[in-house]
Amino acid sequence: MVKGSLAPLFAPRSIAFVGASGDPTRIGGRPLSYCIREGFAGSLYPINPGRDEVQGLPAYPTLADVPAAAIDLAVIAIAPALVVDAIRDAGNKGVRAAVILSSGFAEAGAEGLALQAAALAAARTAGVRLLGPNSLGAFSNGTGMCATFSSLLEDGGVPPGPLAIVSQSGAYGAHLAMLMRRRGVGLSRFVTTGNEADITVADCLLHMAGDPDVGVIGCYSEEIADGRAFLKAAEAARAAGKPVVMLKVGRSEEGRKAAQSHTASLAGDDAVFVAAARTAGVERVETTQAFVDLLYTLCRRAPVVGDRLGVLTVSGGAGVLIADAASAAGFRLPPMPEAAQAAILSRIPFGSAVNPIDTTAQAMNDPTLVRDATRAMLGDGGYDAVVSFFMNWPDSPLIGPGLRAAIVEGMAGHEQRTVAMAMNASDATQRAFDEAGMLVFADPSQAVEALAASRRIGIALARNAAPEIPLGIAVPLARRNYDEAEAVALLAQAGMPMTRIVTGATPDAIAAAGAALGGPVALKILSPDILHKSDIGGVALKLEGAPALRHAAEAMHARCAAAAPQAEIRGFLAAPMAGAGVELLIGARIDHAFGPVVTVGLGGVFVEIFRDIAIGLAPLDEDEALALLRSLRSWPLLAGARGKAAADVAAAARAIAALSRFAATHRDDLVSVEVNPLVVHPDGQGATGLDAVIVTRPPESGPAGERMP
Repeated sequence: MVKGSLAPLFAPRSIAFVGASGDPTRIGGRPLSYCIREGFAGSLYPINPGRDEVQGLPAYPTLADVPAAAIDLAVIAIAPALVVDAIRDAGNKGVRAAVILSSGFAEAGAEGLALQAAALAAARTAGVRLLGPNSLGAFSNGTGMCATFSSLLEDGGVPPGPLAIVSQSGAYGAHLAMLMRRRGVGLSRFVTTGNEADITVADCLLHMAGDPDVGVIGCYSEEIADGRAFLKAAEAARAAGKPVVMLKVGRSEEGRKAAQSHTASLAGDDAVFVAAARTAGVERVETTQAFVDLLYTLCRRAPVVGDRLGVLTVSGGAGVLIADAASAAGFRLPPMPEAAQAAILSRIPFGSAVNPIDTTAQAMNDPTLVRDATRAMLGDGGYDAVVSFFMNWPDSPLIGPGLRAAIVEGMAGHEQRTVAMAMNASDATQRAFDEAGMLVFADPSQAVEALAASRRIGIALARNAAPEIPLGIAVPLARRNYDEAEAVALLAQAGMPMTRIVTGATPDAIAAAGAALGGPVALKILSPDILHKSDIGGVALKLEGAPALRHAAEAMHARCAAAAPQAEIRGFLAAPMAGAGVELLIGARIDHAFGPVVTVGLGGVFVEIFRDIAIGLAPLDEDEALALLRSLRSWPLLAGARGKAAADVAAAARAIAALSRFAATHRDDLVSVEVNPLVVHPDGQGATGLDAVIVTRPPESGPAGERMP
């Protein structure tokens, strides 16, 4: 089915309720009740074969009996065994979208999975978009469209606002929406995708990117099935200037592993999502509190534009805490100009006027100190944002009103700047300060974290879309086992700086070929079935001369044949010993959701111990590859630590970019590709790949993008 617009779901002109109940407290009655209460302007058609009237509206036995040529949306709340026929009936009536509130599908086991597949097949035949099954539904604020049974709407309509909540989970999505409502943030759209038989979080995100009533998007997801669709939707939101905040759970789950490669075991699904979120400009948060804090911040204020943070406090201890949090979050705390410091100190000689500014308890007697300090920080200091701490003063009936007025006066002329306040106060007091134009938090550290995330989002929104990297015409990669010599040759053709190699089928042949290389050489067993040769004695180093090579080859063959009796041994490979340098691992695999991904890390045999890796989505250009290298904890080794020469990081970046293009080019046939180690020589001397492994998909399997067995 060609995926069409979601307008029939979010902006229908008519809605049918299959399984409509006369009881507005039941699952089948709530959506209709909500639509009536919220004043849906279109036509509402309850479908119930046992009743002539439902909640004051004429009811119809079937969809076919509705006296309308077509219906935009059907809300289905019936037994799962009846859903497939209901979808067929909906298609016959011209329904363009259906919300399946019913459960008992893929989440319920094999029988439910088969029933869900049948429902999807019926929808595809009928041209109906499906939300769910096992969905809590959706609503569009301001239109009266309430295709949900969520208790979120029980106590009246939700205040309007710029926020859209898109959640895979119904219950947790509603929980998040309720928390936002409690925080004073209104909603424009709410949707939960459930089992995602058809409509996904990515589909809804793409719709929200083009919805003029949506300004900020909050997502909750357990799994991203189609990563490239998610990236397309996130980029559409970024291009539209709409921040996307994501609470993606499952951080402790490793992704599926291809057993043959280090790269697959290191690049778990969550690590890939982190890379994808970074690429897409999506701000991933790890806690519900961070989700709520950041969405509140973005719905109230434009993203913070710079890294200069001012701190205003009545407690020196709180100032130190905020300064620590700011430093950890990437903010700078530059001092106030000397003239401004002098002016402040003339009024609070026992305080601090540098940054943080500490007005001390003297501000309790004279709120103009707070006014003037706020004005000085925003004006003379020019800080991009200010975080202040006033403990419980705002809640005091004697101090609070004057304090609020003083800060408002100090903000005059700088209303576009962000002033965040940490306070211990009642809901009413927090609302009063919020309505006066300040962000309100209970914890100053959380305030700093929210502003830092806001700044990251601002940077992401401001950047240009990444240009497409040309891949050229791909020669299909044969689906078979490759030995190292074949892998090295393929990667060299793709632009990788691979070492020079020679091969020989017998100890005598490799002795002659290896000796001709001159100088010390590395000797390896050559087999398409032995990927980690050093584990079974398949590598010998620093061999010189034909006799040494011959003797080593004979012993190596005996060891490997005994350790891997089923392996096909084709002979031996020899290569010159590499010069000095920093060893990296670079590799790529095809992630089932996001496609080709690249892994870069400290190389050699200890890569899985140190786990110092960075991940990016392929293909990468050289600048993106260099950024991956800079993100490594081992970057100082490349940059030249403790007086050592810097490594040729430009050559390493070129190699990473070349490998990423190889992976992207062969994504339909490849499982993984790895070069370990890539020796990065001193600056100006290039890089050399010493070992290569290529693993392809089984000949009988489909293209990549399917889940690997």
